Amino acid sequence: MFNGFFYNIDYTEDVKEEFLRNGKQTLPNDKISNIANNIQGDNCSIIVINRILYWMRNNLKYENNNSIKFKRTASQIINSGIYTGCSDFALLFETIAREKGIPTIHLQTVRKRFVEDLQNGIQTATKGHHFCECCMNNKWILIDPLGDKILQDYNNKDFNLGQYFVFSKSTDIFETGIKCVKENNDVIRDLFLKFNTKNFHRANVDIEITRE
Repeated sequence: MFNGFFYNIDYTEDVKEEFLRNGKQTLPNDKISNIANNIQGDNCSIIVINRILYWMRNNLKYENNNSIKFKRTASQIINSGIYTGCSDFALLFETIAREKGIPTIHLQTVRKRFVEDLQNGIQTATKGHHFCECCMNNKWILIDPLGDKILQDYNNKDFNLGQYFVFSKSTDIFETGIKCVKENNDVIRDLFLKFNTKNFHRANVDIEITRE
């Protein structure tokens, strides 16, 4: 359910059902389904999210490999046992969460400092982070899967996350048209080269997310 870059989700009751569905990149396989089935707890409990994150921290290994980043499905990630960064971690988390009956949205963000450098003509590596929104007890909360953070005091109408700007909300990354590192970097640079960041609200400006 990708409405376009910089567009928010219409948070109606129906949208919960929409984000229980997986896209092509987040279709579960038997291994993912088994993991979800073995995680105990009510799908309205934060404990379930913590247990998903705990399982992922203890069963996945990091590999710095940009050649496969953004290209793989959740099934390929779980079968390999390897994640290449926050994008893989978020993709697998949301797939397991949906299998547990938790509506989950994929968020793509860019580092605010990178945008400042970009607009000032300073060449630096593209910096971003991937988050998820989960609906728990009829409230949408922010999850930083790789950072192992759950933020319940969160305004989902605000695209300003303190150190980050949200530019996409979707079912998964493939849905946005991005399928490799180059496409990701090109999209971010095209979106933010001349974008007026003052258009972002500031309700979440004090959120403590400090990952680089």
